[in-house]
Amino acid sequence: MAEVDPKECIALDDINEAMDCENPDNMGGIVPQIIFGYHADVATWPDYPAKTEAALTLEEAGTLKGDVVMKQGCKAYKMDFTDDVSEFKITDQGESGGESFLYDLNIISAKMRKKIFGFENATKGRKMFFLVQDNNGTWYLMGDKRRGALRASGDGSTTGASSTARNQNSLHYTFTSPRKCVYEGDVETLLVAAPGA
Repeated sequence: MAEVDPKECIALDDINEAMDCENPDNMGGIVPQIIFGYHADVATWPDYPAKTEAALTLEEAGTLKGDVVMKQGCKAYKMDFTDDVSEFKITDQGESGGESFLYDLNIISAKMRKKIFGFENATKGRKMFFLVQDNNGTWYLMGDKRRGALRASGDGSTTGASSTARNQNSLHYTFTSPRKCVYEGDVETLLVAAPGA
């Protein structure tokens, strides 16, 4: 076995064509449902991948380790929204030596209504977390132990200008992450209140 350079954090490897027999699909867009909660209601966050004795594989370097675990008596919630008009993206930001990634979630929910207005009021100025799933089944976590996702300015709420336009709410949230990773933790347990007070 080859000796590992102690300074090598991530081992390079061949990257094969993504469209192979095990992963033949590549569908754009996100599933029209997110999971969300208050940042302060999370007891434990997943960790960013870290080298142990051996260098990380490329897959390990792109995957969070562990689950989001809620505090006692707390749970996460689901929001359904309009299909095929919402988007999640990750963009590079910062200068060389100080790079990070901007996670950006823009949700369109048809019809201005009290419950959506209440959600906007509840998240205004509050640190949140969001779990977003793309149409290929991959989950992304917006939020970590240091910071949460925050509301960003967006298109707001509009009646539309004509009777054929959509009356809608635009909800926009961002999160700055030091790493670009997918989330492979348990999602379903977040939706049930953790035992306790």
